[in-house]
Amino acid sequence: MKLIEVASIVGGVVYGDEDLEICEIRPPEEAQEGDLTFLFQGGTTKAGVIIASRKIEGRSGIVVEDMKKAMYLLLKKIAAARKEYCVSAQAIVEDSACLATPCGVEPFAVIRRGVKIGAGTLIGAHCYIDEGVLIGEHCELFPNTVVHGNTTICNFVVVHANTVIGKEGFGYVKETRYEKIPHVGGVVIHDFVEVGSNVTIDRGTVGATVIGDGTKIDNQVHIAHNVKIGRDCIIMGQSGIAGSSKIGNNVVLCGQVGISDHVEIEDDVVVYAKSGVFKSLKKGRKYSGIPAREHQAVLRAIARLYAGRQISK
Repeated sequence: MKLIEVASIVGGVVYGDEDLEICEIRPPEEAQEGDLTFLFQGGTTKAGVIIASRKIEGRSGIVVEDMKKAMYLLLKKIAAARKEYCVSAQAIVEDSACLATPCGVEPFAVIRRGVKIGAGTLIGAHCYIDEGVLIGEHCELFPNTVVHGNTTICNFVVVHANTVIGKEGFGYVKETRYEKIPHVGGVVIHDFVEVGSNVTIDRGTVGATVIGDGTKIDNQVHIAHNVKIGRDCIIMGQSGIAGSSKIGNNVVLCGQVGISDHVEIEDDVVVYAKSGVFKSLKKGRKYSGIPAREHQAVLRAIARLYAGRQISK
C-alpha cells in the first residue's frame, strides 16, 4: 500500500514521498525502513513511515488529529481485506441450516439444523453452533466457540476463541442431594458487541440473558443466567456477574470485579478493580473496595487509616 492510500484511510495529511510503498505495520521499536509505525509518544524508531500527531523531520509520514482513531481505521481496513468467504468441505453443515451469501465456515465447524447465519459472517474452525441458533450479518466467531440453542446473536458481533454462549446456569435445589434446575431460557447478544476468549455467558432459567448494543467483554469473564447488560459497557477480565443482576448503560467494570445476584447497577457507573458489589449502585458514581463503596469515601478512609503512621519500605 502506498503512503497516499494510507492517508486517505486515516484522514491525515501526508508529508514526504506520497508514493512510498509500505511493507508492514510494526511497533516503533521493531520497525525498519519500509515499515509504518504509530508514534504515540516521543522516542526513536527506524520506521520509514510514521503516523503521529506532528511532523517528524527527516521521514515521510502522516499527521493526524486522533492517533487512536487512525490506528482503528487502518487496522480495520487491513483486517477486512484478509477475510475469505467460503464453506470448507471439511465443515459439517446440516441440511436445514440456512447460510446467506457470502458466508465463511472453516474446517471441522459443526452447524446444526435450523441455524440461520447472515451475510458476511465467518465461523471459525471447530466451532459448534447448536440447533436453531440465529446469527446475524458481519459477525465473526473465532475457533472453538460453542453456541448453545435458543441463542440470538445480532449483527457485527465478534466472539473470540473458546467462548461458550448459552450453557445452563448454575442453579440447584437441595433435595436429598443438589438437583439441577432446568434452564429453558436463552441468550440475546445485540449489535456491535465483542466477547473475549474463554468467556461464559449462561442462558436464562426462563427468559433471556441479554447483552446490549456496543458492549465489550474482556477475556475470562463469567455472566450468569438472566443477567441484563445495557449499551456500551466495558467489562474487564476475570469479572463475574451473578444471576439476575442488571447493569445499566455506559457502565465500566474493571478487572476482577465481583457482582452479587439480583443487584442493579445504574447508568454511567465505574467500579474499580477487585471490588465486591453486594448492593445496588447509583447512577454516575465511582465505587471501589469490598464491599464496594463510593471511591472518594474509600480514599478518605485509607488516608485516615495511615495518617501519622510511617509505612515501612
